[in-house]
Amino acid sequence: MLDDLSAVFEAPIDSPPDADELVTATMTWHFSPATGSPFWLGKLPGLGFDPTSDVKTVADLALFDTIAVDWSRVPAADLIPRGCLDGRQFGVYESGGTTGAPKRIVDAVCRRRNVEFQSMLLDEQDFPRSTSNEGWLHIGPTGPHVMSKNVGNVAELRGFLRYFVDLDPRWVKKLAAQGRQDEFDRYLGHILDQVADVLASQPIRAISTTPRVLERIVARPDVYRLMKEKVRGIIWGGTSMDDETLRLLEHEAFPDTTLAGAYGNTMMGVAPQRTRVGGDPSPCVFRPYFPYTIIEVVDKETGTTPQPVDASGRVKITTMTREQFLPPTLERDVVTRRSPVGGYAGIEVSEVRPDAIAGETITEGVY
Repeated sequence: MLDDLSAVFEAPIDSPPDADELVTATMTWHFSPATGSPFWLGKLPGLGFDPTSDVKTVADLALFDTIAVDWSRVPAADLIPRGCLDGRQFGVYESGGTTGAPKRIVDAVCRRRNVEFQSMLLDEQDFPRSTSNEGWLHIGPTGPHVMSKNVGNVAELRGFLRYFVDLDPRWVKKLAAQGRQDEFDRYLGHILDQVADVLASQPIRAISTTPRVLERIVARPDVYRLMKEKVRGIIWGGTSMDDETLRLLEHEAFPDTTLAGAYGNTMMGVAPQRTRVGGDPSPCVFRPYFPYTIIEVVDKETGTTPQPVDASGRVKITTMTREQFLPPTLERDVVTRRSPVGGYAGIEVSEVRPDAIAGETITEGVY
């Protein structure tokens, strides 16, 4: 039976499997001695239920609600499923540490499939491709952050040569949290100096960065002039952006450029902006990579009660791939639930913004 799971885990990007079928495959893979990870096999005796027999549907995933995991303390090697020790090269990736110690995941190839989904939606929005090794510049985290891998993959898929200006989100957040505005400004000036050099010397046609960096670029004439002249595609993400700021960036600052949002984090992957349709209640609606990423919108107080369409609530995320199983996990973000369009089977969301869980302090910084 294990040999039959490839059809579920590696289904065509535009033809995903049934969600309940993926749940069953995930339980079979991650909790079987031959293929499961040391982490989940070690958890099995204390779960109080048998995932391979008791968890068959998306609704059954609620059995994991009481399983608390500190993803910042799990040895990364214990997260690698035994069935994936087939020569694939895993990397260890960390979150930005917005709410404390960084969480860690492992990934070899599964996040690339998520990026292929993102690229498919970018095609729908006429986001540029390159046929002559034009450049894609990422202004954001590299190092231990999976964002740099994701950006590298999407740039490669779209034919671009990849450029990076590294931004340390942890340092920026520390400066912002401590009110060290002068240092904050000097650091971002240092980042924009590097951006100016790349833009002036290289044929950059696409950019990925955060809303805060874009605002800083618009406020700096030398960088803004180069961006407006050369760049025809911008992916923004990493921090929240209100509708008015998005309108100004799209229609005033970069009217000849396609802007596309991307909501995500280290644990869930990327939920790209879907193509706008008439009657959309928001200018940017995000579409998760369903069913490999399942988003629920739940009551902020209970963390369990589902919210209706057009209501806000906290995000609960489940991730299911061959390389990772993340059970339903309450995240820091508050979103507005939207009714899916075009036959999409999952939940779409908009108005993403951070909201501290009890006892946490949120500092967005520029990422």
